[in-house]
Amino acid sequence: MTLKKSAQRQLIKYFLVGREGGPNNPQWYITFEKCNNIISQSLPNIQNKMQDCVLKEQIKNVIKVFFIDHGENVDSKYRYIINTDHYFPISKTIHDIFLETSKDDAKNAHKKLLDAVSKEVTKACANELEIKVDQIGLFTVCINGEPIALTEEYRNLIEESLEERIKIADDSSKVCSICGSNKGCTSDLSEMSIKFYTTNQCIFANNMNRKNYTKNFMLCTNCYKKLLCAENFIQNELHSRIAGYDVYIVPHISYGKNLNRSKIKKMAEIIDPLTNTSKAMEAIAEYREETSRRLSALNDENYIFLLNFIFYRKLQAATKIQKMIKDVNPSIFSDISNSFFNAHDTFTMFFPEGICEGLKRKIGLGFIYYMHSVKLKDGSPTQYQKILSTYESIFCKKSLKSDVVFSNIIDVLLNIWREKPGFNTSFDKDRIDRQKAFDFKVIDCMFYIKFLQNYGSLGGGEIMDLETLCINNDMKSYVQTMGYNEQQTALFLLGVLIGAIGREQSSRQREKEQEGTYKPILNKINFSGMDKYRIMKLSNDIPNKLRHEKIQKYHEATFSAHKHLLDKNIQQWKLNKDESLYYLLSGYGYQTMKKKIEREDENNDQQ
Repeated sequence: MTLKKSAQRQLIKYFLVGREGGPNNPQWYITFEKCNNIISQSLPNIQNKMQDCVLKEQIKNVIKVFFIDHGENVDSKYRYIINTDHYFPISKTIHDIFLETSKDDAKNAHKKLLDAVSKEVTKACANELEIKVDQIGLFTVCINGEPIALTEEYRNLIEESLEERIKIADDSSKVCSICGSNKGCTSDLSEMSIKFYTTNQCIFANNMNRKNYTKNFMLCTNCYKKLLCAENFIQNELHSRIAGYDVYIVPHISYGKNLNRSKIKKMAEIIDPLTNTSKAMEAIAEYREETSRRLSALNDENYIFLLNFIFYRKLQAATKIQKMIKDVNPSIFSDISNSFFNAHDTFTMFFPEGICEGLKRKIGLGFIYYMHSVKLKDGSPTQYQKILSTYESIFCKKSLKSDVVFSNIIDVLLNIWREKPGFNTSFDKDRIDRQKAFDFKVIDCMFYIKFLQNYGSLGGGEIMDLETLCINNDMKSYVQTMGYNEQQTALFLLGVLIGAIGREQSSRQREKEQEGTYKPILNKINFSGMDKYRIMKLSNDIPNKLRHEKIQKYHEATFSAHKHLLDKNIQQWKLNKDESLYYLLSGYGYQTMKKKIEREDENNDQQ
């Protein structure tokens, strides 16, 4: 085996066509993105398929020299494995690895052996090329320096296999649903690895009769081959990741000349600046305009297209579709980018540079993911309905339901406050304490809401008259900029007072122990939601807390303004418990994280 540096164009050159068939099918292709099959079953299986020729003899000799045969009693997928003891710089021998993997699960020992050896081989290849493991694009096999994938015998095998995979019915009455041909048509799409259309459940068949799939969708041989090629192109060229989810981004092209794979790929890559794949750009101005620049370049070439987003999850060799978002106008990603950065500009007016720099680094579609509570298993999300529904609403410029948005946000904050493990929003206790993690997440939530309002997915409140409100000018400016109504402002001011009390409690804690951010006042908040009765009770407790911390004189005006707005609106309270909790915490977040100014008597700052 020889190591060569690869590029994207090598996918075509070396025939990267994925797997053949389902998870239990013998694999004989010679080019893969991972080396598992190449170091085990590919060469023995291709030898069995190939007619007698020089190449077959060469492959036979390679297996004899470079591979270990575990015998006929072992599953054919794991019977052969490359002998790393002689040909790869791996510290452990095959025998040692086998003993380790067979201790706990002897039944699956050979499967685990292959998994372990493939990881070691991949690491060895990466070290040899002096690159990272995730930079390896593909693996293929050469004999005497000549790639098997480039031989005529191998190409012929692929073509023959493709013909065999398509199960054609000899019935001229069947018509292709795409081109109208009646030559060699089939409704059996079991060979497609992306399961966008299935024929294994009667509920999808005409009249729920399994024999009636022919009335739903038919393909002739020619169209089937094209569909398989398109599937391969999508899997190799149009895949991306949005937060923790795999997605195919498939352009729907309405108009454009000189169309080729490169242009199609550029269309799909329009969203890259918002998926954290282009964050290497140092200049924020450059990043801010990058999405618009990419779109303009394609528009200048007179391409008119929409984007389809196919969220999926790999299940062994199959691909399960989780959600499809159709006909997304690519220009909305410029709007998303602008809305994020406009929210960032707003926050720079009120919060320190360090806070705003942190928010800037988080800008992107992945940020939305962390505004939803998602259970994880082995580091991967196990839930997708809520977050993908949010993505659909944002991509299609639909309004989001405010109760759903705030419920999701409160779930996120609750995970941190109660230190729930196993969620995408769980924090590392060894790196940051709970209070700091909570405070930073509150700011994230405030930033998210401002983004949604800028984008138009979430309506703002009815802006109130601030002229008669006796609060300092900084708070007045913030309330006006955020567009809070009277009820929202009443809760915001209550949160400001809680933040002030919490700051004093935290300072006293640091003086005693030189560490910690203990804020007992937060225990007065019901993090499952604040109805109006809990709000009134908390409001009544505030004066005593201010007096106890000896800061009442600094916050009399703020409390008076809060009490005035609360008493005025409490009988017609419209906010639900999650919204109420959010706006209260937004005041807490503002007071905790705002730009530090020298403390002064708020009663003397009412200009």
